[in-house]
Amino acid sequence: MNSVKIHKLFLMCAVVAFVTISQLYAQVHSSSAYRYLLSQEGLQRHLEFLTSEEIAGRAAGTPQAKQVADYIAGEFEKYGLQPLKSVSFYQPFTLLPPRGGKATSLSGVSQKGYNVVGYLPAKKKNADYIVVGAHFDHLGKIDGKVYPGADDNASGVAALLELAKSFGKRYMEKGDFNHNIVFVAFDANNLNLQGSRYFASHLVTFPAEIAFMLNLDQIGSSLAPVGKNEEYLLVLGVDKLKKWQQEQLWFANGYFGIGLHLDSSYYGSPEFYDIFYKLSDQQSFTERGIPALLFTSGITKLTNKEGDTVQNLNLEVLQKRIELIYRFLWLVE
Repeated sequence: MNSVKIHKLFLMCAVVAFVTISQLYAQVHSSSAYRYLLSQEGLQRHLEFLTSEEIAGRAAGTPQAKQVADYIAGEFEKYGLQPLKSVSFYQPFTLLPPRGGKATSLSGVSQKGYNVVGYLPAKKKNADYIVVGAHFDHLGKIDGKVYPGADDNASGVAALLELAKSFGKRYMEKGDFNHNIVFVAFDANNLNLQGSRYFASHLVTFPAEIAFMLNLDQIGSSLAPVGKNEEYLLVLGVDKLKKWQQEQLWFANGYFGIGLHLDSSYYGSPEFYDIFYKLSDQQSFTERGIPALLFTSGITKLTNKEGDTVQNLNLEVLQKRIELIYRFLWLVE
């Protein structure tokens, strides 16, 4: 190859590299456009409703759980989301009794559970899907005592709704998504993950066409820190993503000054990592070969206790966690 051809090839590579870097730079900075929609006021509104006396702990199969499903569906519609290949945001399914058939408040008073599913379509047909999920049910009322479940999992639902709001605004203004983004609130997590198992077994597409799933479960507490840093986040399953996708999580945390202590090892315990990773709704997706991440602040002394109230959450840290997930989702979308 002569020197002229080498020079032309070098120039072509330089142009391609410049265009790629420019596009990446624009993508990084465009993510700030809708960050303002992630507000503590919005979080507070969702959390107060989900943990209120009238909602009575959101046990699957109860009228209160249906009230929550209606609330989420109303928010989805307000944010510009669409039903996912359906006429409704609801995905009803038949509830099965708890294992062993023991009667508890989790048995419910209805035979129906309700996932709530909304999505934002990609700009091109035949695009892959990204699923963002959080379960909304909790323990309900047991022996006359209400279990409000602020961290477990009103925090995840509040985060889901704030993310849906920001990405919904982007869709209505730009409609420029590379993936179809699905937001789903699962029912009956506390009944052997029935809601997410039903969703994952009734997909509108092939599992191979789902790029990955993000699960938000108990992300509002700072009571189980990694070391002494209360501004932390546990991320399980990140190794299941592509290498470049993994790197975006740490990049977003540093570049945007979020500064959370990210732990992808579950406190350095491989044994508990394996156990904990299988306990929430991401498991319903990994069973079908779909890469799935769990974002969580971990099990605390208040998990499944009456004291799991909004007052015991750390809303400032929760907002930082939501921003990280928002930035990460933007970059990998």
